[in-house]
Amino acid sequence: MKVGLIGLGRMGEGMSRRMLKAGIEVHGYRNNYKKAEEQFEKGYISGCATSLETLVQVVKEKGPGIFQLVIPAETVESTLNELLPLLSDGDIVIDHGNSNFKDSRRRAERLEKLGIQYIDCGTSGGVFGLERGYCLMVGGSNTAVSVCSPIFRALAPGI
Repeated sequence: MKVGLIGLGRMGEGMSRRMLKAGIEVHGYRNNYKKAEEQFEKGYISGCATSLETLVQVVKEKGPGIFQLVIPAETVESTLNELLPLLSDGDIVIDHGNSNFKDSRRRAERLEKLGIQYIDCGTSGGVFGLERGYCLMVGGSNTAVSVCSPIFRALAPGI
C-alpha cells in the first residue's frame, strides 16, 4: 500500500513512522522541502515531493491514490482546493485535521460528485502518538474505510 501524506509536522511525521513500521509506503509533502528531505534521509518517510502535483503523480503511479491531510483544520479547505484538480475517480482523501463535522459532510458530498471518497478521521495523540498510537474517530463509506483499514490499524494504539 502506498499513501501520500500532506503535513509532515511532528504529528504527521509520527504517523508516517508508524505506517512505515506496518509496511505502508509513505510519500510526504510539506511546505518546507528542506525539512522533508531531512525526514527522508532519516528514514521517516519513503520519499518526499516538491509539490502536491509531484506527490499525486508518485502515489498514483499504479492506480487510484490515498491522500492523508495531517494539517490544521483551518487549512484543510485551501489544501483540498489545491489538491482536487489533481485527483480523479477512485481516489481517497483522509482528513486528520479535526475539521468541524458540518465542513466534513459538505466536503464528502462535494468529493462524492467527483468520484473521490472522503474520510473524516478525527485524530488525537500529538507527539506521543508515535510511541503510544493515535486515537481515531473514522467516518466515511464502508468501501473507503475498508480500503484504508491497514492505515488505521497502523496508527491505532492496539490492545
